[in-house]
Amino acid sequence: RSILSLLIFISLLFLGFENSNEETPIALVKKIVKKVDHRENEQADWEKAKTGMPLKSGEEVKTGFRSLALVLFTDGSGLLRVRENSILNIHGKQMDKNLNKNVIIQKGFVGFEINKQEAEEFKFTTPTAVAAIRGTEGFIQIDGNNLSIIACSEGKIEVESLFGIKSKIFVEGGFFALQQAGGQFKIEKLTDEMLNRLKNVQNSSLEKIFIETKEGIIEVEYYSDEK
Repeated sequence: RSILSLLIFISLLFLGFENSNEETPIALVKKIVKKVDHRENEQADWEKAKTGMPLKSGEEVKTGFRSLALVLFTDGSGLLRVRENSILNIHGKQMDKNLNKNVIIQKGFVGFEINKQEAEEFKFTTPTAVAAIRGTEGFIQIDGNNLSIIACSEGKIEVESLFGIKSKIFVEGGFFALQQAGGQFKIEKLTDEMLNRLKNVQNSSLEKIFIETKEGIIEVEYYSDEK
C-alpha cells in the first residue's frame, strides 16, 4: 500500500470521514511561485496548478524545487504555506454548520496560520503523527527518516504518534516536538535557526532582478526568503 493510501486511511480513522462526492471547494490556491502541480486523486495525472484554483476534498498539491504554494481555506479558518518539494492533500467533511478538516502532509515542509476553531476539528496528519490545532501558528516538517518535527510559535498543539509509543503530548508556543525513532516525541525550545525558518515561511516571496547583457536587459525571477 502506498504512503498516500495509508495516510488517507489514517485520516478517515481519526476524523471519521466517509468518501464524499461533495463538489464544494474547501480551499483554493492563493499564490504560486515557480512549479506547483495538483491532481484530483492518486489515480489522476499531475497537472499544472493555477492561481485561484479551487481545491475539493481529497485533491493534492505538489511543489517543485525552490517553489511555493499558498493555500487558503474558503471558510476563513487559515492559510498554509507549502514549501519546496512538498506534497499534501486536504480532506474536509461538513458536519452541520462546521467544516472539519484534515491536512495530510506526505512529505516536505508546511507552515500554517490557523485561526481559532470553535466547534470545528482541524488536524494535520503526517506518515508518523497526528497534530490537532485549535488556533495556532507554526510549521510541520517531515525529515529524511519520515519522522515529524512539529513547531508551535503561538497557541498549543496536541500531538500523537502513529507508531511505537503513542501517548499524546502538547506543544506550546515557543517550543517544538522532535519525533524519535521509537515514536515518542521530545519537547525542546525553538532555536534561533527554527525561529528564522518560521519567519521565512511567513515572508516567502518572489523577487525579481534585472541583468544588463549585450543582448539587452534580462528579467530574472527567483525564490527568496526575507530576513
